[in-house]
Amino acid sequence: MVTTRFTQRYIVALSLVAGLTICGQFLIHRQLDGQTSDAYVLNYAGRQRFQSQQIVKDALLMTSQVIPAASVDGLAQTQRQILARWERFHQELMSGHLTDLGLTIPNSPAIQALFQQADPHFRAIRDQAHHLLTLANRPIRDSRAEQAAVQIILEHDTLFLHQMDAIVRQYSREAEHKIERLRTIENWLLMITLVVLVLEALLIFGPAVRMIRKAVDRLTAANQQAEQTNKALQRTNRSLKLAQQQLMHETALRHKQQLTEQRIRLSAVVQGQEEERRRLSRELHDGIGQMLTGAKLLSENVRSIDQLTPADQTTFGKLRTLLVRIIQETRHVSNNLMPPVLSDFGLLAALRLFAENQHEQTGIEVSFQTKLIDIRFNPAVEIGLYRIAQEAVNNATKHANASRISVSLNWRGEQLQLRVHDDGCGFQYAFPATIHSQGLHNMRERAKLLDGNFRLLTRLQAGTTVQVSVPTGVATRSVMHSIAAITQIT
Repeated sequence: MVTTRFTQRYIVALSLVAGLTICGQFLIHRQLDGQTSDAYVLNYAGRQRFQSQQIVKDALLMTSQVIPAASVDGLAQTQRQILARWERFHQELMSGHLTDLGLTIPNSPAIQALFQQADPHFRAIRDQAHHLLTLANRPIRDSRAEQAAVQIILEHDTLFLHQMDAIVRQYSREAEHKIERLRTIENWLLMITLVVLVLEALLIFGPAVRMIRKAVDRLTAANQQAEQTNKALQRTNRSLKLAQQQLMHETALRHKQQLTEQRIRLSAVVQGQEEERRRLSRELHDGIGQMLTGAKLLSENVRSIDQLTPADQTTFGKLRTLLVRIIQETRHVSNNLMPPVLSDFGLLAALRLFAENQHEQTGIEVSFQTKLIDIRFNPAVEIGLYRIAQEAVNNATKHANASRISVSLNWRGEQLQLRVHDDGCGFQYAFPATIHSQGLHNMRERAKLLDGNFRLLTRLQAGTTVQVSVPTGVATRSVMHSIAAITQIT
């Protein structure tokens, strides 16, 4: 009962300290947010002063007799933009809704009164500025009307600037009042926290120390009793050994489960890589590819090439050729990352197009044979088999010195079999570390993720065959078990 009472006191004291700390942090963060908002408002008000002066300067330039008509049109266009922004900022400051920053800051009565005093000057400047823009659009300039409008703007601009200065000062004073109020609250919270800590020391820690001393005495006495029970513990040692064996068995099972989970996570990583490749391919095609094509079209529409020097014409021709090569290379990279035909028309069409592209790019005879017609497989199987075929064909074209490569995809009993064969130089499989071991590792791991079998048949000067077999159930299933398991785990 005593420990329960002390525990309750300790919980109450800690709760008070935690509550006061949280309250202080909340007030500080709220004040910081308010200070940020106040800074934005001050910036808005300062920009109003600057834009007002810009409007006056442009009005003076527009009415100057030494400015040509073309420059007056440009100044009028600039004046319209600044005037629209100036009017919008003024209305937002008056209402407290800053749309550019997504903030809503209610104005105090003092601020509202200052804005009401500045509003007539604002309206006078706005109306005369619009009147000047109307006069600037007329074919014949009315110097007297322009000078009258400028005079009114100058008279009200000084008063408007004084009012804006007063508004800025009022904003600053209100921000300082907020800070002083926060300091007062923080001081009170600090005093209350110190009082709570002192009471905690007097009512909790002091009695607790005395209880601990008594507990030590009891523990000393219990130590003697523990020595007597030591013999009993020795008798239970044999039962502990039995439990240890059982634990080792459970550890082995857990290790097996971890391997399974690791395989599931690896499948998720592969799927994420394919999604990233698809995204990069789409961005290359829709972004950089479109811009490069636009640049090529622009270069083709240049009609003054004949006016260039022969050296510049040669450089321009090289530029066109370089643009065409960059576009081709971008399309090639985008297609290698994730060919659209794979997701749109399936594995058969993707492998057929891949074989044709490899033949065109390398000059090596690459063929694709299949007896399947218009069939779609599990998306994960289609991507996995396509990547395996891509890796195998690339290895053959780069390292095997092959003249003929055949890719086939067919049913073999209860399995879907992918076979890639080349008539290249082959290699000694006993030393795979020197022959693209990373590529072979990737193909083997992808086959495992599909619950398939991976076989590599090769001999020196006898070519190489890569063969992957995937069970029918996995190939035709819409979603793999591993992906479902990943969804459940995450």
